[in-house]
Formats: sequence, structure tokens, C-alpha cells
Amino acid sequence: MRKILLLLSFLLIVCSCGNNVQKTMQENNSTDSVVAEKKVSDTDKKEALQGYPALVYAKVNKVLSQQSVNQNELDSAFFAKSYLDLRAEVLQVQDGKPFDQLFFVEYMPFSQGLCPPIIISGVKIESFKEDKAEITFTINDGEDDFVKMWWHLQYANGEWRIDDWSNYPEDEYGIVKGMREYLQKNKK
Repeated sequence: MRKILLLLSFLLIVCSCGNNVQKTMQENNSTDSVVAEKKVSDTDKKEALQGYPALVYAKVNKVLSQQSVNQNELDSAFFAKSYLDLRAEVLQVQDGKPFDQLFFVEYMPFSQGLCPPIIISGVKIESFKEDKAEITFTINDGEDDFVKMWWHLQYANGEWRIDDWSNYPEDEYGIVKGMREYLQKNKK
């Protein structure tokens, strides 16, 4: 119970900070105005990166606690467009063919089959360079089962987004390589 209260307190703090990116209006000419993104420091990006799994799993726990899981709600909230486009291409090519254990369906990229509430721990920034980062962490549901996660993230439009992931952090690659191999093998 204490862990849950601690996690909820942390999430409230993270959520109350809001989006660190501020938009400013600049006049290009007398008739047009363009929205320009304020430059975000690497320190701010790293700080947001450290708290990103907590932000994700607050939403994951909320969605998983509902009677029906809306996969699109989670996918659109946290995956990069490049990942979503690649997965859409795989689904189009798949069209009735077996996935060859390509990737988990439904909400598995976030839960790995664990029951809510999913608790995260041990967030570690493995690499960080400009607008790309890799993090590892552990998820569990308060039981003895736990899953180690690896996410490759990209920073765009003022937020981090997942563009590759694996529940085998010791692997040299994530699910994206498997999707690309599947497309090469199955494209007509």
C-alpha cells in the first residue's frame, strides 16, 4: 500500500509540472504567425526522460483497469509515428498470415501480461544523445513476477516517444528489427 501511495504521489508531482515546452509566437510577416518551440535543454530532457516511465504507466494502469482495453489510446499516446507507421505496414502485409511470434498484440508492449497496477522500478538511462535515448527499467504487479524492459526513445514536439522496445534488454535490438525482417520476408 505504501508503494502505491508513493507512486501516486510521484505521479501527481510529475503531472503537476506539466509540459516543460513553451510555445512562443513569432511574426514572420504582417499576415502570418508561426509557432516556434522553445529550445529545451539536455538537462530538462534527461529529467523528463527519467520520469517518462512513471507518466506512461500512470496511463497504462488507468487504461488496463477499464473493462475493455483501448490499444489505440495507449499507442497514440506513447509511440513515435515511425513505430506506428511500421507496425501498420506489418499489419497490412500480415493480413491473415501468421506473425511468427513477431510481437505482442493488444496492450502487451506496455504490460507484458501483468495485471494492474503495474509498478515500475530501477529506471536507468542507458544512453542519451540530443534527441535519442535508451532506458531500461523493471515492471511488476506486486507479485514475484517481474519483466525487464528496454525502450529506445526519440524526442520530438516537446515530448519523448517510444520508437523501439523489448522485454529482453540484453538483446542487441528491439521489436523494430523483427518487424523489418518480417516485411522483407513477406512483402509481395
